[in-house]
Amino acid sequence: MKILVTGASGLVGKAVSDQLLRDYTDTTFCFLTSKTCDLRNCDEVQRVFGHFLPDVVIHLASRVGGLYGNMNNNYTFLTDNLKINMNVLEMSNRFGVKKLINILSTCIFPDKNVVYPLTSDQILNGEPHFSNEGYAYSKRMLYVGSNLLNKTDSKMKIINLIPTNLYGNHDNYHLIDSHVIPGLIHKCFLAKCDNTDFFIKGSGMAYRQFLFVEDFARVISDFVDYQDNATLIVSPPKESEITIRTLVDYIVQAFDFRGNVVYESDYADGQMKKTTDSAELLRYFPDFTFTDLREGLKRNVDFFIENFDNVRK
Repeated sequence: MKILVTGASGLVGKAVSDQLLRDYTDTTFCFLTSKTCDLRNCDEVQRVFGHFLPDVVIHLASRVGGLYGNMNNNYTFLTDNLKINMNVLEMSNRFGVKKLINILSTCIFPDKNVVYPLTSDQILNGEPHFSNEGYAYSKRMLYVGSNLLNKTDSKMKIINLIPTNLYGNHDNYHLIDSHVIPGLIHKCFLAKCDNTDFFIKGSGMAYRQFLFVEDFARVISDFVDYQDNATLIVSPPKESEITIRTLVDYIVQAFDFRGNVVYESDYADGQMKKTTDSAELLRYFPDFTFTDLREGLKRNVDFFIENFDNVRK
């Protein structure tokens, strides 16, 4: 079996690559990064697929950012990700890939007209939140394109996995363009080092759920052997939902930060709620267990401190 992984150097990519190497010892791998192939370029994607001829494609690559990165780059996030996603989908079809595993996101769901906890059949029930509409629509088109391809005579099986907010070691810890957890970890680290206040953009009242990236990597690896199409949410139970203020408390505890925490409520909070549940995943893997958030955060904080000079920031 030959497995091609896009986005292999990112947060999910590193965790998935490590998991696959443990789980599939008699397999040939192609781990693609932006340095080895520009997935926006159709000719480059065709060259890679034509040379490697993968049996399985795990499509992780995206242009991503946190709340403010999305708000400031909606057009670019739309166009870049449309190119990436459509090139991967088309070349998978053209070169006879047997299985394509796509990674979507809970942020593609409508901001309104949904029933909580979210279910995978509600993706197209309305417009996504304005703050990340470029990224959201590009992922929706990957979902739509996959469904349309399934209606042709293609024999490719397509699995669409929809994780809630991911966190883990090999993330981008940029102070502005990162996702919420790596951004908060970096800010808290600096506040402790400099003996300053820990400033949080927004009121902290938005609700979120978080999935440890190593848990998600196990899910992806398990689906490599699944023999049908599937679309499902990958999330801890709905009871795991917390406010950003609670998340900040957990990070403060992990750092043993003793200074002041200041919420700058003039900044946007983004979508206030997008509750998900573990029910869809547990239909496939009833015994799956999730890493406790506080345990995962402590591991993430320790990794950041030990690797501060080398992490993406």
